[in-house]
Formats: sequence, structure tokens, C-alpha cells
Amino acid sequence: MELAIKYGEQTERIKLSDKIILKTLSGNSHLIYEDLTPAINDLRGAVKDFLSDTQSCLIITNDYTRPTPTETVLSFLEPEIRKKDLFFLVALGSHRFPNEDEFIKIFGRFYPEWKERIICHNAKDNQTLRFIGKTSFGTPVYFNEALLRFKKIIVINSIEPHYFAGFTGGRKTFLPGIAGYQTITFNHKLSLSPKAKTLNLTDNPVSIDMEEVAEMVPRPVFSIQLVIDQKKELRHLTFGELKRSFYSGVEKAKEIFCLPIEKPFDCVLAVVREPYDCDLYQSQKALENAKLGAREGGIIILVSPCRKGVGDDEFIRVMKKGKTPAEVISEIEKNFVLGAHKSAKLAELVKNFEVLTVVPIEEEIINSLFMKRMATVQEAIDYCERKLGKTFSLLYLPDASLVTPLITNARC
Repeated sequence: MELAIKYGEQTERIKLSDKIILKTLSGNSHLIYEDLTPAINDLRGAVKDFLSDTQSCLIITNDYTRPTPTETVLSFLEPEIRKKDLFFLVALGSHRFPNEDEFIKIFGRFYPEWKERIICHNAKDNQTLRFIGKTSFGTPVYFNEALLRFKKIIVINSIEPHYFAGFTGGRKTFLPGIAGYQTITFNHKLSLSPKAKTLNLTDNPVSIDMEEVAEMVPRPVFSIQLVIDQKKELRHLTFGELKRSFYSGVEKAKEIFCLPIEKPFDCVLAVVREPYDCDLYQSQKALENAKLGAREGGIIILVSPCRKGVGDDEFIRVMKKGKTPAEVISEIEKNFVLGAHKSAKLAELVKNFEVLTVVPIEEEIINSLFMKRMATVQEAIDYCERKLGKTFSLLYLPDASLVTPLITNARC
């Protein structure tokens, strides 16, 4: 049989043995989507009420690494927000500044008009950070000072599963979004806990710490939480108080992203799409989803164009400090730095699964991550056939960053 694999600007047609047991997991075909028109009208009215006693407003948006349809939401709100003195703060966390194309990706048609009113968060610029207090975990909370210059704050965020925070969205606007580097480092060290994992919010120390930080925001916050599907279409809209709107969105995100499988597969083919295919750092999130569908000791094939190369390479430097995944984990536990959270999750993963990569990254770098580099998807499949035989089971994830395989007897 033949399978067309699309990644980046190319499509590779691969040949599979007819004996391979293939399952494709791309979306919930049984989900009935709601008409968002009433919610959009209600949103406009709620924003009008929220801003009724102020002329100025700060809108915090996601950065270029998230698929959040910020331009769409701004279009919904345009009749109301045009009456106000607006500024925007891009919640970059510890990510680099956007380039021109990425600004347009975030703001769309509004960028030329409002680009002089856009502030980019810099987690390392101590001159723009203000200390707020500490969480019960001991995390020192530093926020971008722009937060304190406005009476009212609107946040626009999107919700999908996250490999150590449980889910994106909600409280992540403030941590890591507009928090200081020290704040992010303290919080992300909590990801070493086995409870810091995909879908888990109840006893996840990373998420709980983030929620405490969000509760320390010293301004009224109006939250707009979105859920988009694997086709990048807006499917759910919830708004109002931050925590309540976030958890409401999480329930819909579970329906969209948690897709059932009966048992783990011998091999998982994980293809990364925009915006997570920008670099290897972001593409790694697809591995965390893929491992949920693979049997212990199975093979995961990561396919990504990695258009901007490695990305934040701190996680690679950390991985090089150990000769084995176990040594890497031990070193991280002793000397944690920001970026090492990703190294720890990756080291744990490659300790339990064999990972093949089809990415335009140097072989020496891939080897340092305890993974194997393949030139094509076909080469990776042929490798699996040689190792597993021609009757292995294959789970294909065409958009692995936005699909969470879930064993049917597990709870989402």
C-alpha cells in the first residue's frame, strides 16, 4: 500500500507492506461543532461592559509558536476596541523576538496599523520586570511592568494538550508568557516531577504553580480562551474570569484532541505541522504525544521540516553532558537550567523508545540526542520493517502536535 506524507512544502509517497496494520489518527469525526455566532455576540457585549470604565487597555496575545487565531478575535472585538487607547503585549515567555512575518502571523491585517503599539516581552530584561511576590512553591514572581500601566487587561489564548503543563492556555499567559526568566526557570524545574505530564491538571505542580502566579496579577483580567481543531479552525470560544474560562475550554479541548486507540502500536509516525514545525525545539512536543500511542520499547518516527533549524539549543547542550539518557537526567536533577526541562523529558523518552528523525538537522546533533537521523520517511519505514518485520502495527499522526492518542481504558 502507499501513503502520502506531507511535511513542510513537500509530499513524500511511501510504500508500506500490505501486512502492516495501519491506523491514522487525525481528528474526531464524530464531534458536532457548535454555532459560535451567539458566543461571539455575547463576547462583544462582555468586552464592552469590561472596558466601560476605562479608556486604555492592554491586550496580551500569544506568540508565533502557538496556532492561536488572534487576528480572528480582534476582528470580533473591532467595534469595541477601536474606541479605546490600545496597546498589545506579546507573551513571548523565554522565546526570541518575532520577525516581520511572525508579527503578521500573529496580528494579520491589524499589524500595519497597530505595530507601533506592540510591546514584546523580554524575560531577561530586568529593567522591564517588577517583583510581585512568591508562590507556595517558592517561585519568585516577576511580571513585565507593562501589566501595571493599564487599568484593564484582556488576554487572548488557545488551549491544547501540553507535555508538562497538562494543557496550554489560561494561566500560561502570565507564566511563562510575560514572566521573568527567573520565574520561568523556577516553575519549569517543577516539570521534573512525574506528575508534570500531558493532560494532567489535578496534581501537576507546574500547572498549580502557574495558577498561583495568575492569581497574583494586580489588575482585572478578561480572559478569552479559544479551542481550534487539527485543521486550525476555531471550534470553541469561552470568556470571562481566567480560571473558569480556561477549565471550560479544557473540556472541549479534550473532546477535540484526545483520540482513542485500543492498544499501543509498535511504531508511531509523527508528522509536525505549523506552527510547531518551525524548529526542533518546538517539534519535540510531537514526540510527547507520539509516545502515548507507542508500546514500551517501540519506535517513533519524527518528521518535521524544522524551517528555522534547532531553535533554542540549550536543551542540546544539556543532552551532551551525559553518555546515556540516565546520566543526562541525573545531571539535570543536580544542575537545573531553563531548557533542561525539555532535555529531561526527551532523555526519559529516548530511554524507553527508539526515535528516528527525518529533519534537516546535522547528524552529529541528532546523535547527541540519542536518536537516529534518516534521510527520508521511506528510509525510516524500511528500517522499521527490517527491525520489526513486515507485520508490525503503525500509528500515523499527520499533525502530531495537535493529537493526543488515548488508550480506550485510560481517562482523558
